[in-house]
Amino acid sequence: DLAQVLKLMGFESEVRVHFAENAVQCHISGEHEEQIVGSEGRTLDSLQYLLRKMLAQVLPDRMNVALDVGNFRERRLEELKKMAVALAEQVKEDGKTQSIPALNPSERRVVHVTLQDDKGVRSRSVGEGLFKKVLIYKPGNKVRKSGSRRRGRQGGGPEEQ
Repeated sequence: DLAQVLKLMGFESEVRVHFAENAVQCHISGEHEEQIVGSEGRTLDSLQYLLRKMLAQVLPDRMNVALDVGNFRERRLEELKKMAVALAEQVKEDGKTQSIPALNPSERRVVHVTLQDDKGVRSRSVGEGLFKKVLIYKPGNKVRKSGSRRRGRQGGGPEEQ
């Protein structure tokens, strides 16, 4: 169980579990909250991932599992919304693409939903793996995929004639 995993990590904590339809919500509290959250929630996300994998082995149906420590998730989502709006304003002012690095899928969704009704910007996830960055850019700007390079002109352009 989660309390045992936390104890083995050296972060003995209180764990409250709430069951809802096909969902388990676990709230962790205690003196080690900051260490359990980790940098930008990475440790908490990793624990949540492990717990989901462990439950998938013993439960017949897929169960959604959510971990939270001291309202971290709520504070993080508000922070992401504010950041998305601020970066969108910056993009609209100077036209330069902005990015928010290394977001998990639910965090990326918050950014996309926050900006979906703003016709002055677009957002797109790029990268590999679970943590991807979100690009915020002006419509019509060409946003290249990571790793692709623009080739230089090789003649034949109108300015060379």
